[in-house]
Amino acid sequence: MGLFSFFKKKPKEEAIKKQETVELIIFEQLEDADDTHLTRLATELINGKPLVINLEQLDIDGANKVIAFLSGVIYTIEGEISNIKEKIFLFGPTDVYTDGSVRKLLENL
Repeated sequence: MGLFSFFKKKPKEEAIKKQETVELIIFEQLEDADDTHLTRLATELINGKPLVINLEQLDIDGANKVIAFLSGVIYTIEGEISNIKEKIFLFGPTDVYTDGSVRKLLENL
């Protein structure tokens, strides 16, 4: 055992540093209104992650379905919806909006 081997990183310490990055905001461009995919997005929203949803690829019925479904989730978690552009929306829990940074971001778009 050398003098500096004491300071050598242990494998356990290296594993801790290699944690996966976590998405803070989920960005989705929807191409269809698949129920399974919408349910997954709703789960992410319920878990506190804001969603930016682009509906430009959907027909009017698909876009209405997505907005109605996610609006119900937002109502349940007492969140908010912001219209970023004509067919782009931000769905988020209330705590995302509390510090005012999201509102400032939306005003600057």
